[in-house]
Amino acid sequence: MNDQKIIEKLRSRGFHGIIFDFDGTLLDVMEPLQQSIEEVFTEKNIKADMELTIQEIGTTLESIQGYPIPKILLQSHEIFKAITSLSNFTYLKKLRIAMKIFAKYQQYAKDAVIFPKAKELISFLKKECALFIVSHNQTRSILESLEKEGIQQDFKEIYGADKLPALKPHPDAFLPILEQYKKVKGSDWVVIGDMPSDIEAAKEAGLCTIGIASGISKKDILANINPDLLVDSLEELLDLIGIRNGRISNSNGQTSLKINS
Repeated sequence: MNDQKIIEKLRSRGFHGIIFDFDGTLLDVMEPLQQSIEEVFTEKNIKADMELTIQEIGTTLESIQGYPIPKILLQSHEIFKAITSLSNFTYLKKLRIAMKIFAKYQQYAKDAVIFPKAKELISFLKKECALFIVSHNQTRSILESLEKEGIQQDFKEIYGADKLPALKPHPDAFLPILEQYKKVKGSDWVVIGDMPSDIEAAKEAGLCTIGIASGISKKDILANINPDLLVDSLEELLDLIGIRNGRISNSNGQTSLKINS
């Protein structure tokens, strides 16, 4: 489906279902992630390109978030290869640093908030579309965040890593939802996510895709995965649809498209 058709289908709320990622898509995790890394790197006197380090560690955290600790330890040699700022350290020191960052992130992420425009988008879409969350975060943590914002009831189902048969980028991450709606075509679903794994899993499952560059992955990284629509933020997505205060405005925002063809 091309980008203009995606926008029109969102405007008319023509999708049967919309599947959101959570961390980085609905929940703003950049501040707790950056704080966690900076505190540990300052303590350990590690000098690094912080922008690159946040990208690498953030991607790593996203990929292992749903793993049990034994699996993380078993795969840690391979996991650490993706973090160039730790390349000169011994394996045990890498492990201690990584676990300290992860512990701090889990602590600070409890105070992370929903992106300001998330509620407005959800309020508009929920009237005609079934809304879902498929995330590598734990279901309990997702529910706690949604309850704080008063929007838990807006989602038909919420699937954290603990409830999924496979993790993204495997397309089976969406099976718990798609098995319930076998008669619904793939083109009547859209997945909204901030990571390449979100887009890859959705494309392999035959679903439409929207990449949001508001999380860990930069826009050029998401562009390489070729989502059907690529935007900088939920705010830009609202502008493209033409939503103002939960309603379609007279201007549909199509003159300001910044999309990936």
